[in-house]
Amino acid sequence: MKKKEKKKKLTAEQITAQEFTNVLNIQNNSLYTRDGYVIGYIKILPVSVGLLSQREKETLVKQLTAELSVEKEPFHFLAISRPVDMQPLLESYAHLRNETSDPYRRELLRKEMENLSDFTFGDEIVERQFFFYFSMKAAEDVERDLKKRISEFAEHFEAVGIKTEILKDQDIVRLCNLVNNPAVVSIEDEMTDASIPILKGVI
Repeated sequence: MKKKEKKKKLTAEQITAQEFTNVLNIQNNSLYTRDGYVIGYIKILPVSVGLLSQREKETLVKQLTAELSVEKEPFHFLAISRPVDMQPLLESYAHLRNETSDPYRRELLRKEMENLSDFTFGDEIVERQFFFYFSMKAAEDVERDLKKRISEFAEHFEAVGIKTEILKDQDIVRLCNLVNNPAVVSIEDEMTDASIPILKGVI
């Protein structure tokens, strides 16, 4: 009797990651939830606003606001911080170091690689990633309707020169890791004091 009770307890405790995160499956560039929804994602690619003048920034904001003002259906916004992937740059420096015979250049590349490694392991370089996602109740042809919805939404950003990317299966898996996996979460120190926002010029 005790063995049987113990077996039941272990079975109840062995909940899978999919059940915990409400993920049933990821396929066809969509995430399928256990409660019967299909979700698609788009990523907003980085924009170098620092290269724009103040007038250009204001124009961009007005254009994007006008584009999104026509949206009547709900959508979700997601902003995630993660350490910058410095591995491609490190590999590039390693290749350059192996190709050169100049001892001074080799030493400079070695020191630069050390500095980049310190930044990487110290989580000092963090990038902000932005996503929009859309959910629809699972039904016949829902994948087609969802794809159309995402494509039409992405056109708002493309119209003002902001590039987007529809997430594929592997990209969605990485995004789930960023949101749900503590091993890859980047913790930011931010002030969270309670405050009441006031619009400038109202008071």
